[in-house]
Amino acid sequence: MTLFIIILIIATAGVAFITFHEGLSKNKLIKYGSYIVYFILIELILFAVTDGIKIPLIVLGVGIGVAVVVFLIAGSFMVSANSKIVKYVISVIFVGFVFFAGYMLYESIMTPIRFNKEKHKRYQSTVDELKRIRTAQIAFKNENGKYTKYLDSLKMFIQSDSLTVIRKEGSVPDTIYLQQGNNLKKAERECLRLGIKGFVRDTIRVAIADTLYKKYNFDKFGIVPYTNGYKFEMDTSTVDAGGMKINVFEAKVLNAILLNGLDKQLILNLNDDAIKNDRYPGLKVGSLEENNNNEGNWDKEYDLKK
Repeated sequence: MTLFIIILIIATAGVAFITFHEGLSKNKLIKYGSYIVYFILIELILFAVTDGIKIPLIVLGVGIGVAVVVFLIAGSFMVSANSKIVKYVISVIFVGFVFFAGYMLYESIMTPIRFNKEKHKRYQSTVDELKRIRTAQIAFKNENGKYTKYLDSLKMFIQSDSLTVIRKEGSVPDTIYLQQGNNLKKAERECLRLGIKGFVRDTIRVAIADTLYKKYNFDKFGIVPYTNGYKFEMDTSTVDAGGMKINVFEAKVLNAILLNGLDKQLILNLNDDAIKNDRYPGLKVGSLEENNNNEGNWDKEYDLKK
């Protein structure tokens, strides 16, 4: 596309020069030939812009192209009649179009740059929220034996519930650890039985909000960033893994929703690339088809500390 625009700028400048130049404008072969080439180039650019699928726009483009050529030819007859005003007007129009094509060239370069920058920002925030959902689901399953498909239930759980943790103080002496066959749990039980001073293993309950979600705004939980309150899709299922029934969950959002407002064609390209590579066209954590240990489908760069 960028190459087409560069060629368009060169062609526009060329046609403007031919129209303005007295000798060249009187040569019908050069004059009409340049118009025809110019018309074909405009149509090729329109075809590339629409990706060959928006037929009404292409038809409109053909109509515009024909109108431009008719105007040029009509102007050429007037130019042939030594009308300097028309010659200058046509030349100025072409020069103006050169600047417009230059702007198109700039936009064709900057649009994907701006898109990728905004995409990265939205992806990073969304990945962070999906990680929070995963943390909440794991805690929920530890307390209730299974995942939940309801975001509201998960939100209420992390806001008001608590989880079981073991308060550990002191370490197992090497002698006891070896006596118990290098079995840490047996060694810890033996230390408790012997009443070793300073060795503590207590089961306590702690508030989830004060441990896993410190200084977190719970109003954002389950909401896709940069959307008008749109919630993540979430569901649970059971899959077979080596003869065992495993409870799994999945939370996700489509690119079309997450990247709404950005360049539509670039979003379509992003989705097409994902589908061709058998990936979900968006961001998700977990899976309803397999036990993937609650992994996310995002690139590793989003796991790096900012």
